[in-house]
Amino acid sequence: MNRLAKMGGGKAGSSPDKDFGEQFVYKHFGSMASVGRYKALVDLRQSKEAKGVSMAGFVSWIIWRSAYLTRVLSWRNRFYVAVNWATTFVFGRDITRI
Repeated sequence: MNRLAKMGGGKAGSSPDKDFGEQFVYKHFGSMASVGRYKALVDLRQSKEAKGVSMAGFVSWIIWRSAYLTRVLSWRNRFYVAVNWATTFVFGRDITRI
């Protein structure tokens, strides 16, 4: 921000005493990745040295899908996503070409 003010960035540096709130601090809650058909990686440790859940496979895929559904905002969209996943699970991916 100081660089913008020096370069003539308008009002970017006009209030140097303004309180911008608390400084951002990153908290690692874990990592999840879907890596293929019914497989995923889940690492819910706070750091590499900390204890926690770290696994791979079908159970990880279920955990990943559950976590994804909790992040979908509306109940309608959660229902649509869950139905889409269920039909894909039962019938497979649609491989027809339009």
